[in-house]
Amino acid sequence: MSLDEALTARMARRKLAHAYLITGRDRFKLADTLAAALVCTGVQPPCGRCNACRKAREHIHPDVMWINPEGEKFGVDDVRDVRNNVYVMPNEAETKVYVFCHSELLNPQSQNALLKVIEEGPPYSRFLFLTPNLELLLPTIRSRCETLRTSVEEETEATEEGAKLADYILNQTPPAEILPFLVSLEKRERKEIAVMLKETYARLAEASAVRPDLLPVLDRLDPILAACEFNISAGHLAGWIASAL
Repeated sequence: MSLDEALTARMARRKLAHAYLITGRDRFKLADTLAAALVCTGVQPPCGRCNACRKAREHIHPDVMWINPEGEKFGVDDVRDVRNNVYVMPNEAETKVYVFCHSELLNPQSQNALLKVIEEGPPYSRFLFLTPNLELLLPTIRSRCETLRTSVEEETEATEEGAKLADYILNQTPPAEILPFLVSLEKRERKEIAVMLKETYARLAEASAVRPDLLPVLDRLDPILAACEFNISAGHLAGWIASAL
């Protein structure tokens, strides 16, 4: 499984979102990687070498909960246990990770019961919802999570635009000269802007090793990248990107 470069960069910088929806045939492998990254004690998570990474990979880390339904559906008790457990401090790591292996089996009542802990749970809590079909989850759940699709090809043109925007930033191009490019984004689809921004983020994250001045830019791009998963217009995203630069 090849990982998205922007996601890899966010893992390395410990900038992962608090909740993800993961779909596609490699969703379990990606969940393994994200869970390890969230509890990793190494310099660049997931390092794969620390004790926390090893435990996470073997599914024996006390702060990574793999939640499976007992029958054909998640029961009320399953969700109640999570809601009670989430307010208990982590045992070893700085975070607690809850992986719902078959989140499509959560009935509407269970999903609604989880909304509050997703939105208002303690800052150390993280949620991974795995599903073969995003449409099986309520819009209220989907809107509160970033979506990760495995085994999906990105559009070449949007990727090239992401490289172009990264070059503008790396070359410290004046904002006024970048503006026509940003205005052109208003005609693009939101998903295309997401692909573009991921490419930009990945290139800047790689360059930040020798250009620490890029770190504040990455921090400003983080929420925009996350917002691409929500129902936000392309024009609004383009304006947000302009303000971040």
